[in-house]
Amino acid sequence: MSDILAKVQADGEQSGRFYQRFQLLWSGLFVVATAVAAVLGWLAEDPTPSQHLLGLALCLLLIGTHLGLRWLAYGTKDGRAPLLPSLAYITFSIAAWFLLIRISPIYYLVLFGLFSQIYIVLPLRYASAGALAIASLMAYNETIGAGENFSWEFGIIYLLMGGASVVLGAWIHAIIEKSEERRELLAQLHATQTELAEAQHQAGILAERQRLAHEIHDTLAQGFISIIMHLETAEQTLPENESKLSRQIQQAKETARTNLQEARRVVADLRPETLENYSLPAAIERTVQRWGQQHDIPATMQTTGTPLPLPPDVDVTLLRATQEALANIHKHAQAKNVTVTLSYMGDSVLLDVQDDGVGLNGAKPSPFGGGFGLQAMRERAAQFGGDLLLESDPEGGTTVVVKIPIEGD
Repeated sequence: MSDILAKVQADGEQSGRFYQRFQLLWSGLFVVATAVAAVLGWLAEDPTPSQHLLGLALCLLLIGTHLGLRWLAYGTKDGRAPLLPSLAYITFSIAAWFLLIRISPIYYLVLFGLFSQIYIVLPLRYASAGALAIASLMAYNETIGAGENFSWEFGIIYLLMGGASVVLGAWIHAIIEKSEERRELLAQLHATQTELAEAQHQAGILAERQRLAHEIHDTLAQGFISIIMHLETAEQTLPENESKLSRQIQQAKETARTNLQEARRVVADLRPETLENYSLPAAIERTVQRWGQQHDIPATMQTTGTPLPLPPDVDVTLLRATQEALANIHKHAQAKNVTVTLSYMGDSVLLDVQDDGVGLNGAKPSPFGGGFGLQAMRERAAQFGGDLLLESDPEGGTTVVVKIPIEGD
């Protein structure tokens, strides 16, 4: 499926490049046709010297305004300049061409490029009006403009020519619009596939975390519990004078208990139980309340803004940041009050953990003395385009701010 999509996308890009080359080809044709008409008009013997100069000046102006419009159109999505400059350019081009053919029929050569430019530069309704205007001017120039009576036969012929150009232009516009729609659909399809792949990747990560959590809980954690139970049973059956063996068993029990705690910590880190049962604000509030009760420090939590659903990994990151910040406060800050604020700000979510302790400079030991917590918090936030900020005042405590952007729909 991905190979087919890549092939279709490459085909769409190739079509877009072909359309751009097509525009460049017709632009070159207009410049060449106008330049050839200028040379031939200059070499013609019929016009007067002033007409020679006027014809040359008009041809140079046509080329100059054409290049100016192409400069305006460069880099736009559909290769077209804004409508008002385009209308002014085509109006001037038709007027200049009419003045040229009044000087000499040689300047009909300009039409080889002008007709295509009308349909490339303007939307269909304006291009159709421009084509019919050219046909009408041609009919006038060949009849009344030439000093002859108006001929309905000529009028009908030129009207049919103008109508045929309108039909051809409509067909070309339809092809161009379908090509543009196809290219946009391909771009949307590619973007959707990228989002789907990212969602599947994240889902795969979460599923693997769940699997690892279950595996660790069902194997390592249960194994450590079994070891501890066997050691306790063995300890109870030892004679009282086997002190050395008892110490060995005691050390084995402590090692098993330590590793059991580590396994449980890994399980909790892979699958936060509070986030399975509660929303992020509720999970953080429970964590803050539990921490405050455990350490006998007044701790409050508040939520501002309208809570929005966040990716599961962002929820875990903010919860872990709260836990790490509270752990640092307990170890270093000597705080008497703690305030945690979770703010939803539309385009970002902010976690603010503030204490009234001694500040970073007064902390003993310092949280920067080789600890992993702050750096881990910063790295986790950076994974989602976020950042961690620290503000500290020796008399006003420390504020830890974690900011993570929220992607729009």
